[in-house]
Amino acid sequence: MIRWLLVIALFFMVMAGAHLLIDEKGYVLVSAGVYTVESTLVSLIFIVLVSLAILIMAFKSSKAIWRVFGGLSKHRANKRAARQEAAFEQSIWALINGQDESLSYALQKAEFPEKWRDQQCAIQAKAALHAGQKVVAREYLQQLSEPAQSKVSQLWLAAEQQEQALESLTPQAQMKKASPTELHAYVSALLQAKDWDTLLSTIVQRHKQLHWNEQQWDSFFNGYFDAITQHTDKDIQSLQSELPRALKLLSHNAFTAVCVRTGQLAPVRKELIKLLKKDQLDELAKILQHLGGADVELRKLVQSKLKKQPEQTELLFCLACLANGEGDHGLAAQIFDTLSTTPWQAMWLHQAELAFAKTGQYEKAYLLLSDQQN
Repeated sequence: MIRWLLVIALFFMVMAGAHLLIDEKGYVLVSAGVYTVESTLVSLIFIVLVSLAILIMAFKSSKAIWRVFGGLSKHRANKRAARQEAAFEQSIWALINGQDESLSYALQKAEFPEKWRDQQCAIQAKAALHAGQKVVAREYLQQLSEPAQSKVSQLWLAAEQQEQALESLTPQAQMKKASPTELHAYVSALLQAKDWDTLLSTIVQRHKQLHWNEQQWDSFFNGYFDAITQHTDKDIQSLQSELPRALKLLSHNAFTAVCVRTGQLAPVRKELIKLLKKDQLDELAKILQHLGGADVELRKLVQSKLKKQPEQTELLFCLACLANGEGDHGLAAQIFDTLSTTPWQAMWLHQAELAFAKTGQYEKAYLLLSDQQN
């Protein structure tokens, strides 16, 4: 625009200069409707130039004022964005470090950037769950966008909303190219929802896609067999025997551990006796540390072996576990009194506390627990 104004001004200056060179002032008559303006060319050029100068000054002034107000608005926007980014960063670090109080403070201090609003609701739901406020957590989860709701299945499960978790997970998990993360979440949801049939068929058909390591399979099957034992009358031995060969091997440790914990030693008795005969006493002791039942045959074999190795600490511990399982807590307490003169092992704690508590030796049980905590 300024360029064209300068061109017009130059045009009038040329015309005025031409008249001055020939010593003529020039005459201009401008008529518009009933209005008529008469002037010399020089005067008209002067008026035009002054008008242009005024227009340019007005334009620059308005531009400067606009820049000032725009700068203030931009400064406020930048300050708000910085505050949002800081709140987001503080919340993430607090979440990583498990600092619930810092997390709540950061969430109250400022809103997250718009693109992270779903993550803010999810973090607020997680903070509410840590505080035991499941109703509040559900409210935050319901504020999530539809795509985001399928990504927080563990929060839905923690908020006791298994149906919502399964509803959001099922479509992705049933796809042939479902990711290990989606399948993991789906399996966890089925386990918590106690949908045993769907859970078993999913594990049998899709176990290769999960890419779990040995510890993850142990954790899953421990939870699975425990839940089956607690909530159904199904025989876990039959369930384990019906698994494919690969899964049968992966579930073996968990199956043995659950049988021992629940006192169902019959399915694993031969294996435990085999460990005893092969002198794999440390492994046998680790299995029996959570024993929840009795086995007369195994106890007799352990006592027989103790006659040959009376100071073998692992054998003594195994006998104490079996004695507790049969309700002979006095014998178990005597054994742990003997073991207290040797370097104490952490895996002895549970059975020792049980033996001392059942025989009224609460001070010894308390001291054991205090030493373990320290």
